[in-house]
Amino acid sequence: MFVGWIRPNIENDLAQLSKELLCDKHLCYRTYKYNMSLCFGAYDNDKLVGFISAFAWENSILINNFYYTKTLDSETKVRLIGLLLRNLPTKEQPILVLANEYEKELFSQAYFKEYASFYQAIHQGGGVAFHFSHATAKSISGENYLSVANQLDIQAFCMERMHYLKEVMQRPSSLPLCTPNGFLHSYALGERYIKIAPWIMKASAYSDAEKLLRGVLYHRGLKKVIALIPSTIREITDLYEMYKFEFTQSYHLMYLRQPPAFQLDMIYAF
Repeated sequence: MFVGWIRPNIENDLAQLSKELLCDKHLCYRTYKYNMSLCFGAYDNDKLVGFISAFAWENSILINNFYYTKTLDSETKVRLIGLLLRNLPTKEQPILVLANEYEKELFSQAYFKEYASFYQAIHQGGGVAFHFSHATAKSISGENYLSVANQLDIQAFCMERMHYLKEVMQRPSSLPLCTPNGFLHSYALGERYIKIAPWIMKASAYSDAEKLLRGVLYHRGLKKVIALIPSTIREITDLYEMYKFEFTQSYHLMYLRQPPAFQLDMIYAF
């Protein structure tokens, strides 16, 4: 088993990896193109069986991809995490990761601590059971998406992330929606899934949040829709439950060095 820098045929490797597991291969590839020095892989001979990457902002670092096949053992996963941590650019910025229950134990071995708990919410797909008018569609069009996103994303995450939102997260399947009180980005994740990420709202903008969720389900609802949402914000979990999302897994936003200062009540999907 080789654990180290990503090999040159990354696109083909990610395409093969995504056949075995639900993998955001676009985000992996765009992160690699932006800074390949923060991307590492585990290879079984010539086959990519594990991938980890991070994106560094001025005042924090996010481990934004961590994928592995069923055959990859825990020891090699720990090696991948350790290799990434040793190659991060500074020793001061907080490091963040959104980990599932199993991964929580792996990152705890690297002294990560929990900041907040999340759910994976899944809508199983099917026709919508609500009226969605042309006027509603017009009110949530993405015409002012970037200006709204720039303002509210900084409030929610306490840092400037626009390059990441525009150059790394955006893709041909993106559906940007917004109102003056919030913005929602969704995109295709494989052939069967749509992922909501990110979705940010001003505080107490519940009516607009419902419009945006209706918009996603109206345009995307024939596929499964998934989102990672704060589990302790009742207004957010109630909205997802109202529209028949199921909470299928627990996730944990974890940090190393110092905790972030996120406004969790603004983050409707991470």
